[in-house]
Amino acid sequence: MNKIAIFFSNKVVLYKVMEKKYEKIYSLTAIILAGGKSSRIGSDKNKSMLKLRGECLIDIVRAKLKCVVGDNIIIVGPPEKYRPYKQVVPDLFPQNGPLVGIFSGLKASPSPYNLVVGCDMPFLEVKLLKYMIENIDSNDIVIPRYGDGYIEPLCAIYKKRCLDTIERNLAKHIFSVRAIFSRLKVKFIEEEEIRKYDPEFYSFFNINYKKDMIEAEKIINSQRGERSN
Repeated sequence: MNKIAIFFSNKVVLYKVMEKKYEKIYSLTAIILAGGKSSRIGSDKNKSMLKLRGECLIDIVRAKLKCVVGDNIIIVGPPEKYRPYKQVVPDLFPQNGPLVGIFSGLKASPSPYNLVVGCDMPFLEVKLLKYMIENIDSNDIVIPRYGDGYIEPLCAIYKKRCLDTIERNLAKHIFSVRAIFSRLKVKFIEEEEIRKYDPEFYSFFNINYKKDMIEAEKIINSQRGERSN
């Protein structure tokens, strides 16, 4: 075998090793939960379509997620409300709530791991999301935890094997995300870890009320001020 053939062969082997590593760590889909009602915000508009600085909330979220997963994004919500988007699936259970949305998204996803977020979280920190992905390892769930044990189920990573546990709980009308933890391997991203990438915990800020839109504008202004200094 000549030197060129050896080089080419080694290059292929190296590529395959890198490809496997990439697949193990980064082969995931992002799932945006967008099926909740907007009654609390006092608008007849779909909450995800509310505009912040001229851009729909769901498009702000999608732009952040694209930095992490590319175009591998599924929206869970009424398909008729999201016609312009490519991958949209409805909730598979009539009950509302995060666990139903997580289940519906996981069921539709082709990926072993899935980053689940809400449609109303405009300040997701990409560096934090990437850090969470780096901590997947052999865990079933990777989820932030801070304060007095507070968790963020809508800024977390779920393995597809969570489906069986979730389905059993939904069948028993158990809708708490925390209730699935005892049967799965959970990695908590603790407060001191979160602070390294998102000191103000803005990733977990979500829009529920009109006052939250006002607060979001203030956050944008403060972030622009910091960048200009």
